[in-house]
Amino acid sequence: MKKAFLLVVSLTLIVGLATFLYARETGQPGIKDTPHDVAVMTGDTSLEPCAMCHSPHSGTGDYPLWNRDQAAQTYTLYDSPSYDMNENKQPQAPSSLCLVCHNGVFSSLVNYPGPGSHTNENYDYEMNPTFWAMLGIDLTNEHPISFTYDPTKDNNQDNNGFPPAQPCPTAPWRLWIPGDQGLITYPLYGSGATADQFECSTCHSVHDTVAYIGKQMVGGKSVGSQVFFLRSSNAGSEMCNDCHVNRW
Repeated sequence: MKKAFLLVVSLTLIVGLATFLYARETGQPGIKDTPHDVAVMTGDTSLEPCAMCHSPHSGTGDYPLWNRDQAAQTYTLYDSPSYDMNENKQPQAPSSLCLVCHNGVFSSLVNYPGPGSHTNENYDYEMNPTFWAMLGIDLTNEHPISFTYDPTKDNNQDNNGFPPAQPCPTAPWRLWIPGDQGLITYPLYGSGATADQFECSTCHSVHDTVAYIGKQMVGGKSVGSQVFFLRSSNAGSEMCNDCHVNRW
């Protein structure tokens, strides 16, 4: 029974990843033909797209079935006198997983596709700053991440007007930030009793699940008026205003 259950879970995950990958073929957003498509990254259409990040077996143990390996890095994070929620924490998942590719440091696969997982250096990767967002390990000029979202710490001097987080209707332990009069939600993360951590994935959807005008690629590079992988269009700084309500 246990083996059958694990088989069902594995098949569900694979089908889910395939849905994310190929949704664009049916006119819906997805990874295919975006900057996260391995064929776009490397120009090699023979590589397994999902394997670049995920493995159904023998992953690192980080969610979701994480397949990339990199030595631990120490980051310098954003700080300023107006950063009222600063906790001086190092990046935590899922932000730490995003940074495995976006810190510009070499990474390889844990489990390579194919029989016996033979090493294939075509999957080993180091961000190319000519084409991709290489943030480095100095994140002092990047939006803060891996902090507890607590609007009550926003003082009168800054007066950002951060909206209070709300429980997710389908998972009350998980919180999200409501945006655009409740039409958009920005999920918070964490492994504790309450998921209240602001991470990269609060603003970004790595599988490019939202369609909006302005996304365009030329020569494998994003050149449109809007970038890929946002949870909503940021035209007119609309996403920024969803959190920084009073600063627009």
